[in-house]
Amino acid sequence: MQKSATQLPLRLNPQEVYRLDNFYFSQAEVKQALLAFCELTTLDFLYLWGDKASGKSHLLMAIIDQIQTQQAGKRIVYLPLAELVASSSPELLQSLEQLDLLCLDELEAIVGIAEWEEAIFHCFNRLQLTGCKLLIASSHNPATIKIQLADLRSRLATGLIYQLEILDDEAKQQALIVQAQVRGLDLPNEVAQYLLRHHSRDIHVLMDLLRDLDKASMAAKRRLTIPFVRQALK
Repeated sequence: MQKSATQLPLRLNPQEVYRLDNFYFSQAEVKQALLAFCELTTLDFLYLWGDKASGKSHLLMAIIDQIQTQQAGKRIVYLPLAELVASSSPELLQSLEQLDLLCLDELEAIVGIAEWEEAIFHCFNRLQLTGCKLLIASSHNPATIKIQLADLRSRLATGLIYQLEILDDEAKQQALIVQAQVRGLDLPNEVAQYLLRHHSRDIHVLMDLLRDLDKASMAAKRRLTIPFVRQALK
């Protein structure tokens, strides 16, 4: 594995930009903690957890982007565990301790798989010895995740832990507006409200709709108004 390059998950659209400044934070404390973690100085281990639509993968990729922007040359690896458990061996966790940052996404994928639980436990110990920072995301609180290896559960409890909240409708509306601004789009409040009322409240579906509207607006050279959106999304 090339440790000088970030390992990107194949399922994330490479055309999308995952940054901290285009993520809508409903919790200011979380944003401040992530910015502090990006300095790679005092905080060694950060654990983010929340439901599927809480933006965990976005934040992991955004943290990587922030660090690489601020500190070029840092050695970072991102590992999407759900994909790797299905296709790879736990041996890939060996020889990662010389990194500056290891990001493990979807920790819940290893639950009950003894060889993976043990491999992550030993990897965790090696990282502590070399000072490599660790960032973990999961759908479960480390206090309740059903990992069988007690020593690993104990290690997981040593990090700074934040739960990512599911966005309410008002926050989803603001998230859409922030994402539209990143794309150079003006998304009026009433149009964002229309999308939530008439299409979906699932944030992933809403972001897909925004991508479609971006393309349609560019092709038609039209602003995002409710009549245009209604026509474009027929």
